[in-house]
Amino acid sequence: MKHRVLVLALLVGIAAPLQSQGSAVADALRAYENLDFDRAVTLLRRALAGALDDSTRAQALTYLGAAEHYRGQSDSAVAAFRQLVMLAPTQVPDTLLFPPEITQLYRDVRSHTDVAIAPPPKATPPPAPPRPVTVPHPPPPPPPPPPRRTEAASTPLPALHGVTASAGATIANVRARSPGGLPPANGTVLGMTASLRFRRLELGVRYLDGSLQSRDLVEGAAALRFLATPWLTLHAGPQIRRYETPSGAERWMTWQIGARTETTITGSVRGHAMLWRGLGLSVNLSPGSGSSQGGELGATVDLSQSFWFDLSYGVDRATVRGSSRRETVNALTVTAGLRRP
Repeated sequence: MKHRVLVLALLVGIAAPLQSQGSAVADALRAYENLDFDRAVTLLRRALAGALDDSTRAQALTYLGAAEHYRGQSDSAVAAFRQLVMLAPTQVPDTLLFPPEITQLYRDVRSHTDVAIAPPPKATPPPAPPRPVTVPHPPPPPPPPPPRRTEAASTPLPALHGVTASAGATIANVRARSPGGLPPANGTVLGMTASLRFRRLELGVRYLDGSLQSRDLVEGAAALRFLATPWLTLHAGPQIRRYETPSGAERWMTWQIGARTETTITGSVRGHAMLWRGLGLSVNLSPGSGSSQGGELGATVDLSQSFWFDLSYGVDRATVRGSSRRETVNALTVTAGLRRP
């Protein structure tokens, strides 16, 4: 009876840490699904530092590589995927769970990692019946080496941050055409942009001010954004464009709703595309309402974890209902900014 109690105690002592590590992985996956990549990385590194079976370890390394990628830590993402290749060379991130940029990054890492993938065993004929003589049995194969400790185990755990702030200085070349209204004008304006993100929600503002030859431009916009996935963001908010002219101030105001997609082009370069449509448009001179729409294409370069550089080209078009008044604004914008978690 005492032996049975002792064996049971040993089994419980072994199973408890394993269950704890598995729970940490499950919590990390929930954090990843909520786009809380900092917390996901922290929990995954903590779990990988302990004892995990090969299947759970491979799953944790897959999510760690993806989370590090979305945090902008390309070296850490490559290191995690390299550990995954060494552990399970034939395992590929599920394309139903991870976007193409993650699966492509894994393939790139695997193609540059020197690891031998064993071919499937060939069928062999059944062994001959044993001879009626004493023959020593061949020694058993050596036990497999213990799972390699990942680099994550020796890396300090990052601090948890729930809020990310970003701000940048902007310079834009703006061309405005207003058939039925003001004459065409163009010029260079200066401005700023800022955003504050908490988990899936982000508040962003933009301001531009400068002269377009025959008229002065002041533009302001605010947007509330929702990060639906790591690559898709939805936004809504007002935009006001004001022209100061000799005959008075002309103001175009619209409420926008739209979506922005983002994908990694290569390394630290990310491309984006955005489309929006105005839910309402109002013009004060001459008074009227109408419709508006627009879009933007651009690329962002992460110079480091904190500094970024963005180049984008956007087009806004607005039409006043029941009038020949139209407004088309093209802008080539360059922004350099600072990001702080």
